Amino acid sequence: MKIPCRPLATLFALAPLAAAQAQSSVTIYGIVDQGITRANGGTTPGALLNGRAAPEVWTMKAGNTSRIGFRGQEDLGDGNYTRFQIEHRFAMDTGASSNANVFWLGRSVVALGSKAWGELYAGREYSAAYTVALNADPTYWSYVSQTGAAYTYANYTPVPNTVEASNIRWSNSVGYKTPSLGPVSAEIATGLGEGARKRSTSANLQFRQGPWWLAGAYDGLDGDNHLKLLAAGYDFGVVRPTATWSRARGGVNGDARAFTVSALVPLSFGRTYLSIGSLRPDDGPDARMFGAGIQYDLSKRTLLYTNLGSAKREDLTRTTAFDLGIKHTF
Repeated sequence: MKIPCRPLATLFALAPLAAAQAQSSVTIYGIVDQGITRANGGTTPGALLNGRAAPEVWTMKAGNTSRIGFRGQEDLGDGNYTRFQIEHRFAMDTGASSNANVFWLGRSVVALGSKAWGELYAGREYSAAYTVALNADPTYWSYVSQTGAAYTYANYTPVPNTVEASNIRWSNSVGYKTPSLGPVSAEIATGLGEGARKRSTSANLQFRQGPWWLAGAYDGLDGDNHLKLLAAGYDFGVVRPTATWSRARGGVNGDARAFTVSALVPLSFGRTYLSIGSLRPDDGPDARMFGAGIQYDLSKRTLLYTNLGSAKREDLTRTTAFDLGIKHTF
């Protein structure tokens, strides 16, 4: 939804009126998602079945985290622009913030860009590696059927969540995104530690041509704490399979390897998807998961979904969960 900048600036006191007049547009966007989920009492932990809620209790939980965001862009002429984006995450059933300490948990970034030369940005932004991981999972890291961090990221968590609120975003980031150079694009970023942690580095390189998608990514603090990720996909039209291989070293959860294979099938009324994943820690028992789901599109903005996910670590009993819900985007 696009609205004139003058009322937005007046209503929210985001900036002086003179500055607001210079902006081309501001967009309010978001997701409102509410579902219900239940998991059995299997002893395989929830960290190995991303999206699972507490066991053996009916829980209201979003399949895809609810959010509200604001983004704006100003045309500077000759293909140049500035933009900003801020995004808040919250629980729909209670109204509580997803993180009590970070209000703009999703993103808070400002950028200066050019169609010819790419974009330089600063603020809180996705890791360049997460951009690749997100596109490799047909659920986009949503629902109980997701491959998510445990399998797409090889359970890599660089620092405790008391230091950094998310393992897929970096605060205090400065980054650069290239323009599309034919079928190739790239991104590199650094997250300044500012004394709380080591400085992070993330990067990706992607190739898109016709039905092919190939990508490689890196996220790390140093030689002993980092993630390497390779991904590939091919769109046959009737089905789009993807696969990933990842290698984690160090971090909170230690060294591990992981791989995933997924398939997305478009349907006349929506889509269905299937994923399997394997996590192989260097020190510890292996874990495997499978997930499946289906979505029914009521309109371009509203859909119904249901998913099943199941995971088992070799020394523990199987954990299985399902969800059912509705999601509206605006």
